[in-house]
Amino acid sequence: MTAGTSSVPTICICCVAAMLTKSSTATTATVSRAMADQKSFLSVYTPSTDVDTIASLDIDQRSIVARLAKGNSKGFAEARHFYENGGTYAGQTRTIQSLSTGAQQEFLGGAYSTTFLEYTDYYGDMDYADTWISAAFDGGETQFRASTSHGSVDFGNFDYEGRAAAVRWGIPLLNVWMYVVGLLEKAAYDCNTTSDNANQIADWDKAVALYTGSEARKDGNGNTEGTGYFIYTLAQVECYKFGTCKKGELSPINKSIFEIFHDGKNNLSYGNCALVKNNALAIKQLMTVPLVQGVIRSMYILDNQDDSQGTTQGMAAAFAAAVLPLVYKCSEGSATAIHNDVAPGKAIRGSYEVVKAALERNYECLGIDCRDVGGLVNLHGEWYLKGAEACNNIKPVTSSIKYVPPSSSTSSYGNSAQSNSNAYATANTSNNPSFYIILAVSFGVMTFVLGFILACICVKTKKTPKEVNIEKVAPVNIIPEVGTLNIDEEFVVPEKDIV
Repeated sequence: MTAGTSSVPTICICCVAAMLTKSSTATTATVSRAMADQKSFLSVYTPSTDVDTIASLDIDQRSIVARLAKGNSKGFAEARHFYENGGTYAGQTRTIQSLSTGAQQEFLGGAYSTTFLEYTDYYGDMDYADTWISAAFDGGETQFRASTSHGSVDFGNFDYEGRAAAVRWGIPLLNVWMYVVGLLEKAAYDCNTTSDNANQIADWDKAVALYTGSEARKDGNGNTEGTGYFIYTLAQVECYKFGTCKKGELSPINKSIFEIFHDGKNNLSYGNCALVKNNALAIKQLMTVPLVQGVIRSMYILDNQDDSQGTTQGMAAAFAAAVLPLVYKCSEGSATAIHNDVAPGKAIRGSYEVVKAALERNYECLGIDCRDVGGLVNLHGEWYLKGAEACNNIKPVTSSIKYVPPSSSTSSYGNSAQSNSNAYATANTSNNPSFYIILAVSFGVMTFVLGFILACICVKTKKTPKEVNIEKVAPVNIIPEVGTLNIDEEFVVPEKDIV
């Protein structure tokens, strides 16, 4: 459990209906009618205002991903059109680009959102997300406005594949992520203890809608398999890959976030402004988890699996760009180490161990922990990939390996993967005499059998080996490869969107 969630009351799903009833009485009749027409999110959160338009921005993202897949200048031009101008669905007044270019006005230059201020201070640019995405479209350097900016990258090091991946993941991680957090912090900032906070609830509703998107919202229950294009879907994808949930289950991150979404709305309705601030902070901390997981996963593929394809490098660059300002606030040195190993043109020589350690050292400051993040698991989620274990001996949720709590002399953060692995192996053998007796007997039996076999070989008539045509013998994969990560299985693009 994260530091953020520990300070916020957990609300069980069975209590949601009663809380929604209380919340709705604090708003106007017009808002109540709007709420009746709105489909819920995950059967937990029913918005009080019309959020269909902002939720539907994921339709533009779907179109962008489809056109980037063409891998040529025409496809990039078409994708950029959807990014800058949006689609043609009714009532659209906001574009994905405007989530960045309009953020300065929306959040009053950071006065309403401390997180937006952290990001703009790091990048030295109020439109940092659009500057980053535009550079990826152009294949050039990021031209952040301040001379003291951090995190500059050069997409000239990428081909179409790498740039497409940078745009594909950069949009939800930079444009969408910040706007969701900003809306929550703005609602908390504007919260009034003596009013019904209808405008603030409207901002809170928008944050929930943008976090989820229309695709994951379709049936009102969410899609636990990861269908969708925004942060909710990222949390679902990373959850299974890091062993923090079973396939088909709701991510613990998403479950906690939606409980706090509802809690925050209820607190706004009753003017509990101090609690709303806690709610916004807790959600931000939980939303940081998939950012960290994405950096770890992409670096593991690049370094440990020696896969330097452009898609992987573009993904690494986008996840790193999203988390670096948060890490920088905790530790400038850690942020610099991550940027130096993950930036375009550097990631193929970067170190997974260095990046993972730099992130783990800052878990406490980020408000997350080892259990939130987990570790990279094999395809069935049964065990961790070599060197990708979770810190603090946390095991995958589907594993049968006994959990071994860390000793009191061990740090809570940044434990080496090797020490965790040894703890699992030795947990059930220490202080157990019968284990050593069985081991001795087994060794004796094996020695006898081996001696008998060698004696038989010595007296056996030597035969001329059969001639083999090596060219005609197909190679046999005796040990199937386990744990290879398929970087392209998320965000599957329907064929109807590729034209």
